[in-house]
Amino acid sequence: MRIKVINGVLARQKNKDGSDAGFAPLVVGTYEVLGPVKDGFLEVCKDDGINVFLPIDKLDTYVKRGDIQIM
Repeated sequence: MRIKVINGVLARQKNKDGSDAGFAPLVVGTYEVLGPVKDGFLEVCKDDGINVFLPIDKLDTYVKRGDIQIM
């Protein structure tokens, strides 16, 4: 699955040990979603090779606002 970010949004970053590492921007563009939902998050692969995580409830909000399209 892929997502298209129309208006920049914030995702979460995680440290290698799985702990929270704060926010990371998802700028306008198309991104690959990796694997199924895990712990309420979708893993998204950015072009720079860093993976970020979108909470499912936030993704729903972003889609309803028109900030993200699911492809």
